[in-house]
Amino acid sequence: MQFYDMHSHILPKFDDGAKTVEDALAMIDCLRKQGVTNICLTPHFYTNERSYDDFIEKRAEAFEKFRPYIPEDINIVLGTEVYVTNYLFNNEKLSGITYGKSRYILTEYPYESKFGNNTMQMFYRLLQNYGLIPVMPHVERYRHLINNPDLIEEMQDMGVVIQTNISNYTDKAPFFHKRKLFKLIDGGYIDILGSDAHSFTHNTPEVYREAIANIADKCGRNRVGKMMDAAAEIFDKAMGK
Repeated sequence: MQFYDMHSHILPKFDDGAKTVEDALAMIDCLRKQGVTNICLTPHFYTNERSYDDFIEKRAEAFEKFRPYIPEDINIVLGTEVYVTNYLFNNEKLSGITYGKSRYILTEYPYESKFGNNTMQMFYRLLQNYGLIPVMPHVERYRHLINNPDLIEEMQDMGVVIQTNISNYTDKAPFFHKRKLFKLIDGGYIDILGSDAHSFTHNTPEVYREAIANIADKCGRNRVGKMMDAAAEIFDKAMGK
């Protein structure tokens, strides 16, 4: 089984993730030693703080400087974690901030969101007006969502992909929180995994295989396989396959 990290802040010297090339390579090496050879670089884009064109330009510069250092046995997709505000919709197209060449876009919202009409309308605009497929990162941070699986299912029915962070499935993760998330995974409410790695002290990538083992133990290896298959579909489309 191939393993995928669909959300990381490993691109160095760009946001609040890896500070240096050495830091980024250390995180990549950590993931590789755990069998993860497919990694998405998804730096933050705060749409209320900078323009689309400025973000695209600066991200491209950062990636071109980093590209020569990327190990040959690692597959990399460049994407974006987009903090969605109304400013985002001032742009005619958003294809530059998707996962690579795909139509999938990692979209973040205020953690206190109740996912009412305003937020859901943003999903619809991305889907219908831009032809994009939203991916919802670290679903566990949205209390309203994890307490209302029917709402998650409604989002999935729209086409939204649900992502969770591996740090929630370690032996040290809070028991009751983890138990609730295992139930969501087992019920098919969570589609893909990501480290959301920033460093070895903030969402460390070191726990990837531990999280996989615990998910397989509680939800079955078949469920892990389905999550990796969903990640592979996005990753392959991002690579232009």
